[in-house]
Amino acid sequence: LKRRLLSRNSLVMSGNHFHMRCCAHILNLVVKEGLKDIDGSIGRIRHAVWYVRSSPARLAKFKACIDEESMDYKGLVWLDVETRWNSTYLMLVSASKHERTFEELSFRDKKYVNELTKKGKGVPTEEDWKHINLIIPFLKLFYDATLH
Repeated sequence: LKRRLLSRNSLVMSGNHFHMRCCAHILNLVVKEGLKDIDGSIGRIRHAVWYVRSSPARLAKFKACIDEESMDYKGLVWLDVETRWNSTYLMLVSASKHERTFEELSFRDKKYVNELTKKGKGVPTEEDWKHINLIIPFLKLFYDATLH
């Protein structure tokens, strides 16, 4: 494409800054930009997941809360890589299945509340869960598209 455009004198600066990006990369940029609007909600949920996954004792308390809530879903939460939106999507999906579990954890484990509050983010709020549950179906479309 660059050669053809150059032969027609159709490129600015002789095409020195002409760069094409693949479709998956463009999708990644679109999704990252869209996630900026709910960055606070994602951050609070990410810190809650990090707290649970950071030690065996904390994970055991989380599992006890799963049992207490009699959850049908017994899977655990995924920890994401902040720079990879697709791993953030997977983390949000797993965390959203445990919304009640995180709420129970905030009643049972005051260290959880204190540590997340001390870091300035706080525990995930009802509003955060609403944001996440609204964005997950849209992220799934992009996630599936990038897999293809």
